Amino acid sequence: MLRNLLTIKKLVAVITVAIAALTVATAVYGPMQQSNLHINSFSATSNDNSSTLYLSPGPTPAFTDNFNPFDGVWLTPAGIMGLIYEPLLQINTYNGTVIPWLATGYSWNSNATILTMYLRHGVEFSNGLPFNASDVVYTFNEQKALFGEWGVIKNITAVNPYEVNFTFTSPNTEYLFYIGSNIIVPEQLFANSTDPLKEIVTNPIGTGPYVLQSFSPQKIVLTANPNYWQKGEPKIKTVVYVEYTSNSALTLAMQSGQVQWASVFAPNITTLFVSKNPQYNHYWFPQGQPVTLLLNDMVYPLNMSFFRQAISVAINRTAIMNIGEYGYEQPANAAGLLYQQLGELNSTNLALANKLATFNLTYAKQILADHGFIINSTTGRLTAPNGTPVPTLNLMSVAGYSDWDTDIALIANELNQLGLTVNLETPTQNTVSQDVTDGQYQMALYVDTGIGPNAWYDYSGLVGPVVKASSPAYVNPERWNATGTGFMQYFHNFTALTNTTQQDVYINKMASIMLQQMPIVYVVYSADWYEYVNSTIGGWPNAQNPFWIPMPWYPGPDEVVILHLYPKSGNVASGVNPLIYDIAAVVAIVVIVAAVAAVYIRNRRIKRQ
Repeated sequence: MLRNLLTIKKLVAVITVAIAALTVATAVYGPMQQSNLHINSFSATSNDNSSTLYLSPGPTPAFTDNFNPFDGVWLTPAGIMGLIYEPLLQINTYNGTVIPWLATGYSWNSNATILTMYLRHGVEFSNGLPFNASDVVYTFNEQKALFGEWGVIKNITAVNPYEVNFTFTSPNTEYLFYIGSNIIVPEQLFANSTDPLKEIVTNPIGTGPYVLQSFSPQKIVLTANPNYWQKGEPKIKTVVYVEYTSNSALTLAMQSGQVQWASVFAPNITTLFVSKNPQYNHYWFPQGQPVTLLLNDMVYPLNMSFFRQAISVAINRTAIMNIGEYGYEQPANAAGLLYQQLGELNSTNLALANKLATFNLTYAKQILADHGFIINSTTGRLTAPNGTPVPTLNLMSVAGYSDWDTDIALIANELNQLGLTVNLETPTQNTVSQDVTDGQYQMALYVDTGIGPNAWYDYSGLVGPVVKASSPAYVNPERWNATGTGFMQYFHNFTALTNTTQQDVYINKMASIMLQQMPIVYVVYSADWYEYVNSTIGGWPNAQNPFWIPMPWYPGPDEVVILHLYPKSGNVASGVNPLIYDIAAVVAIVVIVAAVAAVYIRNRRIKRQ
């Protein structure tokens, strides 16, 4: 009996020690693990369920409480507009894929002068009113009146409540992309406005999957639209846009899990982001539009094509790629075509495009000397044929874009070797956009080229009416006057072509003129910065599953991406504290020890009997 009592006491002691260990673990390991969750899991600190998505479109100034889709310079994040307002078609500019959206389909007449859009039935705006043809007609007529950008469209008419005809002044098959991807505005929102462009919209109404819940200059919260026409969507019920003013601040937020989807440049993305949590932190940088040195072609000496050519040759794109862009962005060709479209150039144009994009300071000086511009041996300044120094040129990029800050410093240094004095400026994104639109700039690092299924779209952002320097230009911000070059003839006639061989001929005609005129200077192909954290949310596009354009600042594509996303369950990062598993393990040990003790005592009792 005494031995049994001693045995029981030993077992009780074991259990007591186990419980004590559990208590210590709870007191010490628990807070430590909570701290680890704060570092590695966003939802454990900022979000109690995995149906909330926190994202940042990239470094931005404070958000502006205006969701006016007619405003040419969106001061709210551009991507957010595509979650509230929707287009007729979703079009993937990477590969030309078309997804019917507010329109279920479209057709052209025999001579490609009438485009018919067939609208989806049963769609409601977020306020419950029905979507129909009147909203489509209003949207395009209003934009045509405001901007003149639909000048190729003769008229827009509603055939019936769910069918709209776009009649063109000439064949225009390439305009399907622009019409299809244009967001549609509810007529009721602006019907009584005398100037829709200046309207302040703080309560946006759209057909999109989300509605505005709250706004602050640092955070915009969207919640699921209960009237959304895609039943069961969106699966992510809350979307929060968070404002960060610099790449470094946003990178830190990604590291700590405060943002799950972002578009941010980081010098070493693997070290700064992926390595912090390799299981969940990922990135994909697909190749995008060219980053350009946008030149104001109305300003001396940038108003001379040979001068613009010399600037192009004086820029060391390889250095910009390696130093400013850390090898992420490849040098662009001087013709302005996307890398995957260079095969459309003939050998003559391809050779010239490479020559004018290859760093050669001697050749740049020779181009200028051939036109009487030489470097003064005493002052080191570039002088005009009449002996006067070329004036100082201002070059700006967006504040907080650390890679672009380095890029413009490199460009300024290279142009200094050409005898030019360059003053660097880094205003806010709003200021840069507004100054470029208003023509109040000389040089700017900018992305303004078009992008689409073929090279015609590459040039689409560069052509348009030339406006006065003091007037806003929403297209052709470089204010290039293509009159007399023949470019616009090829550009307009291209839209009537369906044969790819004929299209290649016209593309080379346009490229040849572009190389001679050099209205802007192409620097590098932009990397489409895209990072994501898939600990609590799945369904992301990546290099293995590139189903759509992945950047959160892109108005249309971000909707397609978000509607692919879904909350993940059963993972640590969704808010389940790993301490629970430790507690369960210790409890299991206690139960096992108790069971063994019971069996041991029972066997001893039987043996004595």
